[in-house]
Amino acid sequence: MIRDRYPETLLPRIALGVLLLLPLPAVADPLWKMSLDLDPATGTLQGELRLPLTAGSHSFTLLDDLDLRAVEAAGRPLEAISVEPGQYRLDVPAAAAGEIRLSWGGRLPDADPQRSRLFLTPEGGFLPEGPGWYPRFEQEAFALRLEGRTPPGQRFVATGSLSASPRNDDRGYAAVYEHPGTDAITVATGPWEERERLVDGVRVRTLFPAQLDRAHAENYLDHSANYLPLFVDRAGPYPYQSFTVAASPMPVGFAFAGFTLLGERVIPLPFIPRTSLAHELMHNWWGTGVRIDYESGNWSEGLTTYMADYHLDEQRGDAADTRRRWLLDLAWLPEELDRPLVTFQGGNQGANRIVGYNRGAMLFRMLEERIGSEAFASGARLLNERHVFGVASWNDVVRAFSDAADEELHAFFEPWLERPRLPELALHSVAASEEQGRWWVNGSLEQAQDEPPWPLRVPLEIETESGVERHVVTLDDRRTDFRVALQERPVALSADPHHEVLRRLPDPPPVLRTVSLDPDTRLIAMQDGLEPFARAVLGFAPERAEDFDPDTPLLVMGSTSDVIRWLDRAGAPRPPDDLAQSGHARMWTLPGTRTAVVSTDDAAGLNNIARTLRHHGHRSYLVQDADGRTEEVGVWESESDPLRVELVSASVPASKR
Repeated sequence: MIRDRYPETLLPRIALGVLLLLPLPAVADPLWKMSLDLDPATGTLQGELRLPLTAGSHSFTLLDDLDLRAVEAAGRPLEAISVEPGQYRLDVPAAAAGEIRLSWGGRLPDADPQRSRLFLTPEGGFLPEGPGWYPRFEQEAFALRLEGRTPPGQRFVATGSLSASPRNDDRGYAAVYEHPGTDAITVATGPWEERERLVDGVRVRTLFPAQLDRAHAENYLDHSANYLPLFVDRAGPYPYQSFTVAASPMPVGFAFAGFTLLGERVIPLPFIPRTSLAHELMHNWWGTGVRIDYESGNWSEGLTTYMADYHLDEQRGDAADTRRRWLLDLAWLPEELDRPLVTFQGGNQGANRIVGYNRGAMLFRMLEERIGSEAFASGARLLNERHVFGVASWNDVVRAFSDAADEELHAFFEPWLERPRLPELALHSVAASEEQGRWWVNGSLEQAQDEPPWPLRVPLEIETESGVERHVVTLDDRRTDFRVALQERPVALSADPHHEVLRRLPDPPPVLRTVSLDPDTRLIAMQDGLEPFARAVLGFAPERAEDFDPDTPLLVMGSTSDVIRWLDRAGAPRPPDDLAQSGHARMWTLPGTRTAVVSTDDAAGLNNIARTLRHHGHRSYLVQDADGRTEEVGVWESESDPLRVELVSASVPASKR
C-alpha cells in the first residue's frame, strides 16, 4: 500500500534483455538540495536545505522539537517568524529572491517504533513526509537531490533513485538519492546489511538486519528480479534507477518512491515475496511514479492490485478463486459501509480495502475484458507516459484507457465509480430445444437489483455432451433475451460461473468477514478475559450478548468443550466432520447464520489463532495445530446456485429424460 498521507496483450520490450527505464527528465520543478546527517544512537539529525524561493511571503512547518538554526540568502541572514509552534513564515525581499539556505537540527522526540509515525533509534528509523522533520514548504512538486550520512553500522534509504554507489567505511555510510519530481521526502534507517543485483539496468537492493539478510535477502532479490521485467511489459518504463526493499521494526508494508519498507516480522512470512512484495513494487508505477489526486479518489490501489497481485494469481492458475474471494468480501460488506469507489482515498483494512482494492481491481478486470489485453496494456503505458512524476486523477485514468482503446469509456466507468452497491443477476425461462437437427438454448438475463442497471458483459457457459461453450451477453439494460445455437445437446447453462462480473453474490456462504465487517457484531464469551482476543479477531471491541440469534452478527469464543456444550444448548448448527474438535484451535462459521465460532484447547492456542485470523477474513473455517500452523482452511460451498440451470431438451421424450 502507499503510505497514507492523511493519518491513517503485453507490449514487447524495445530490446531483448534490456529493461525499459524512464530517462531522468531535465529538471523542470524547482530543485531542492538537502544535506542530512542522522545519528540513530542519539536520535538526532542535522540538516541543510537549499531551495529557490521567489520574493514574497512563504510558509513552512518544522517540528517544534527541532531548532531552526539559520536562514540565509546570498550569504545574508533572513528572519523566519514563528507564527505558532511548528509553523513559520518567511518573508523574502526581492533582493534576496533565489536560492535560500535553511539549516536545522536537534533531537527527535522519543517514540515507540511499534506505534509511532516518526522515530530514529538504533533498531531502525522512520522519517515520513508529514510530521515536519524537515522544513516543509507549500510547493506542489520539486526535484530533489539528497545527500545523507549515518554512523558506522547504520544505513539509510530515501525518496528517489540511488545515485552512484554508497560509501561505507570506518567514517560511516554516505549515499545520494535523486528524484526529478516529487512532493515529499521520506527517509528510513536501520542496522542493515546491503545486497545488490543489477537487473537490466536497475539496481535491485535489500537492506536487512544481519539475521534477516542471511535468511531472506537472496529470496527477495530473486522475486524482485522476476517481477521487474514482467511489470515493465505491463505498465511501461520503470520510473527509477533503483528499487530497494528495506526492513523496519514497524509491522508494515509501505511503498515509497524507489523503495518499500517491510516489517521485520513480516519479511520471514513465506507468502510475502509472492504477494506483498509485488504489490509494493507495482506502486513505483502507480502511487509514487504517477501520484494520486486524492481529492478525486484513489485509483492506485485498485490498478496496483489488478496489475500485480491479480496478474500473478493468473499465472498461478488462481485468478478465479481470487475473484470469488473479492466478491465474497463485497457480499458481506454492510450497507452502511458500502460506498462509491470514487470516495476511496486510502486505507488497507476492512471496508476500505474491500472498496478500494477489491472493487477497484474488479473494475479494471472488466475493463480489460471489454477493450482487450492489447488496448489495456497500451492504456497503462499511456497513463505512465503522460503522468510519470506528476499527479493523475480518475479522469486522467479514464482518458488514457479511452485513447488507447479508441473508444470513449466515461459511460462505462461512471456508474462503477459514482454508485454504491452492486448489480444482481437472475436467469429466467431458460430452455433447450432441438430444431431441424440443431440445438438451441433460449432464455433471459436480468439485472434484478432495485437500482438502475450497470453496463455489464455477462459470460454464459453452456455444458454440452462433448464439452463447454462460452458466450458473452451484453446486458446494459434491465433485461435482455438470448438465443444460442449449438452443435451438441446442451446439458446445463451457468451465468458468470467463474465470477468475472462485479456483482452481488446471490447466496454467499458465511465467512469470518460476516462478523468482522459488521460494527454491530456482539460477543458470547465462555470465560472471562476473552475480550482482548475478540478485539484482535474483529478489529473492534464488541458488546456482550447472551442469546444465539442466527440473523444477528455474533462471535462465540471459548474453550473447546464449553463451545461444544453451548452449541448443543443453543440449538445452533454443528459443524461437519467433527470440526468443533479438530486440531488444537479452530474457527468456523455456522452455515445459514451470521455467527462465527472460535474455540481452543488452551490460552496459547487462543493467542495463536486470534493473531492469525486477521489474515483469514475470507475463510469459512480454519484449523491450527498446537504451534499455530494451519491444518485445514477453506470456504463453505453455497447451498444453492440460482445462476445455474440444468437443461432438458424439448425434443427428448419424457420417458427418456
